[in-house]
Amino acid sequence: MSFEPTVDEKAFNASSKLIRTTALRGTPLEGDSCGNCLYYLQPDDPLAFCWHEKFQCLVSTSWWCQFWAMREE
Repeated sequence: MSFEPTVDEKAFNASSKLIRTTALRGTPLEGDSCGNCLYYLQPDDPLAFCWHEKFQCLVSTSWWCQFWAMREE
């Protein structure tokens, strides 16, 4: 039995636009990453929700985007 995946074009296009708009990267930028960003909800978890009003997406601690903001100690 073979499973043929289907692509949700609308969701794919929305995700692609979000990635371009936020300049989302899979690697930290000069020591800044989602894991040490103000908007990363669970800094101790490898995956967590970003609650920035323009992004709101599940992200990895090692990623970075243009909305990065320093977490207050």
